[in-house]
Amino acid sequence: MISNWNGFRVILVKEIVDNLRDRRTLMTMAVSIIAGPLILFGFLWFAEKTVKQETDLVNADPIPLAVVGAELAPNLIIWLEQNNIEIVAPPNNPEQAVNDGEHRVVLIIEASFVDAFNTGRSAPLRLIHDSSLGGFKKLGFNTISRAIRLYDSQIGSLRLQARGISPEVVRPIILNVSDVASAQARNAEILNMMPYLIIIFIMAGGMYLAIDTTAGEREHGSLESLLAQPTDRRYILLAKLGATIIFSALTFLLVLIGLALSFEFIPIEAITISIAATKITKIFLTCLPFVFVACALMVLLASFTKSYKEAQSYLGMVMLVPSMPLVLLGFLAPAPSLSNMWVPSLSQGLIIIETLKGEVIAWSLIGMSMLSSLVVAGILSYIAIKLYQREGILG
Repeated sequence: MISNWNGFRVILVKEIVDNLRDRRTLMTMAVSIIAGPLILFGFLWFAEKTVKQETDLVNADPIPLAVVGAELAPNLIIWLEQNNIEIVAPPNNPEQAVNDGEHRVVLIIEASFVDAFNTGRSAPLRLIHDSSLGGFKKLGFNTISRAIRLYDSQIGSLRLQARGISPEVVRPIILNVSDVASAQARNAEILNMMPYLIIIFIMAGGMYLAIDTTAGEREHGSLESLLAQPTDRRYILLAKLGATIIFSALTFLLVLIGLALSFEFIPIEAITISIAATKITKIFLTCLPFVFVACALMVLLASFTKSYKEAQSYLGMVMLVPSMPLVLLGFLAPAPSLSNMWVPSLSQGLIIIETLKGEVIAWSLIGMSMLSSLVVAGILSYIAIKLYQREGILG
């Protein structure tokens, strides 16, 4: 037993030292620490800049609006111009013009508008736009449609007053909205991106070590001599797995620190997220079992491969597997519960998001997440051990 543990310690130290000398491993860690914040904040900077440019354009410069039949509704045209909308000549084919991108919006005032409007009936208007355009390009359409709805509301109120009826009769409810979300929780889109980035870099932090210690040694011919040592093969595999976990966990911690520092000094006005040391500690400790899952999975799959290149190809695809459950965070925004906290990667994603929001997760749910991940990691490690005990592991 002592010999086995001595062998475990020697192999563990050897793998750590060897990979500290490996430029690929150090480069992966450095890229993970730098690329994580750069990817996230580069996207945020671009989004904020684009929104600001579009918003300034909408608020400062008149929004061009091609109107067919503008002479039929002079008061409406005056109203639109008062709301920073510039009336321009209409195209010959409004639908085609919008479809081709010559105009974002075209307003058509039907011939029946005048008679219906003058007799107090609902007067038809047609607003042509392309709903497939991105969110930023819809700002002009939203502004125009809002101005028309406001005009509609004002005319409706005047008609009621002319008949001696208070406009409040048709407004039985006044809805006042109060937002109780914290400043950090309002950055939901940003928070939903962070688990995806963090888990990808956790995988990346241990990938090259998982390949080097298995397929790499098989390819170089050093695995056979290592397995011939008097140390039990279980301890050899656990030493390789332990070294992979150390590098992956270190990458995880450094990425968290990098994100925290970036949020602290980032020059983006819309971001109000602050990551304190206590949050980093909680996220790191409670999500650490996923590091075990990721490393056990990578070591197991790399053990099946015959060459470094083959292992690199397989693990590159496997890195996407833990990120798939995180898609649910953006689309469904689930709350932590018994039904989802047993799923590795998904439960860690929920812990990351809720912790950054400042929300409290029941420790029973956190315990479920940690326990289920440790069980999965244990199963994967057991399979890898059994694989190493076979002579076929030498290829």
